[in-house]
Amino acid sequence: MTSMPADPALARPRLAPGAPLLRRDAHTLQLGTSPGVRFADRPGLARLLRLLDGSLSMTELRGLVRRDVPELADDLDRTLNHLAAIGVILLHPTPTTRPVAVRHDRSAGELARLIVDGLGGAGPPEPRIEVLVSAGEPPRTPFETLSVARVPHLPVVLTEDRVRLGPFVMPGDSPCLGCLDAQLAATDPAWSALLPQFDRPRLLTVAVPRTLQYETAAEIVHEVDLLLAGGRPATLGHVLWLGPDHGARDLRAVPFAEGCACRLLAV
Repeated sequence: MTSMPADPALARPRLAPGAPLLRRDAHTLQLGTSPGVRFADRPGLARLLRLLDGSLSMTELRGLVRRDVPELADDLDRTLNHLAAIGVILLHPTPTTRPVAVRHDRSAGELARLIVDGLGGAGPPEPRIEVLVSAGEPPRTPFETLSVARVPHLPVVLTEDRVRLGPFVMPGDSPCLGCLDAQLAATDPAWSALLPQFDRPRLLTVAVPRTLQYETAAEIVHEVDLLLAGGRPATLGHVLWLGPDHGARDLRAVPFAEGCACRLLAV
């Protein structure tokens, strides 16, 4: 059971999202329809539930109930705990904005905006995760800085007709972008000559279709939510290629590179 926190200020009750509050009959309320939660009505209960939009602290709610719902005779805390236990309300609503910063170059602003929208808005000043979006291969220095600072980060690269996600880096625990470069250089010796050129400022025309950018944004939100929930994103230790066709996916492993600085962090 989800119980009221010791500090009432921490609770801002709200109806479970995505479900309408309905009346089945004179004695029964229902939240949602698939299949919905049915529960007994009592004097004042429906009016109480319509106050629960997540904006009121418990102190504010108690005052409002005393003034506007005098017919509610039940103990408020006990009532709210019961409603939370059966899934009608949330006592501790999940923040709609994730602690994630999305950074981008001048060419990748459209995809970055889609990602921010999917994440629920811009993150806090000191985020727990950073997503770095670029059109074409990005400069490597920002990623090295994040690794040294032990900030989890996800590179997102718009190529000619596809998008590459990853590797999602948990510094000290998973391979980094430098490991991917070492892997690419092993099959293409000229890759090492290309790397310094990525530092040159450029403005590219993005060729990735908008539909693929929507798909990419949704995938990134899913990966971030997995990490925040303690799960393992698909791009941890891997790169995921999306496109060019709708639904096309290619997941490739990225091993730790011998001599890469991220292995020193792991030690």
